Amino acid sequence: MTVFSRRSALLSGMAAFVVSHMPAWAQRQNPPDTEWRNYAGDLANTRYAPLEQINAANFNDLEVAWRFKTDNLGPHPEYIYEGTPLVIKGRLYVTAGSRRDAVCLDAATGELKWIHSLDEGERGRNAPRQYSGHGLAYWSDGKEHRILYVTQAIS
Repeated sequence: MTVFSRRSALLSGMAAFVVSHMPAWAQRQNPPDTEWRNYAGDLANTRYAPLEQINAANFNDLEVAWRFKTDNLGPHPEYIYEGTPLVIKGRLYVTAGSRRDAVCLDAATGELKWIHSLDEGERGRNAPRQYSGHGLAYWSDGKEHRILYVTQAIS
């Protein structure tokens, strides 16, 4: 089972995600309490997940499970990575890079599943807010599912 906080450990353009020592098959399971569908965890902004796998007894045994390097996302590396990931059905969705690309990763392995990149042209290059920003939103009506993100308007 993968564990995420609102602000994941982020180092030098790489997202580092933490898992405890569990067998690989257990990490790929998707219990309902591991999802993080909203910016602050839930619609009440509690920033809380009732996960029980990390506790005082095993905290010092945590290690980096995988890294996702964002240096090649956009025309120059991002030096302050502030993405706020969502986790839905075992997939991690986050913005990354200096063009605010939307990225989908396998939450257990870090494998890149897809990326949506948009060159926003001169307006994007001159925007006062560069880099990944805080993220994405998730919407579902029970049948349709969408990952939403905001980009600069193309002029």
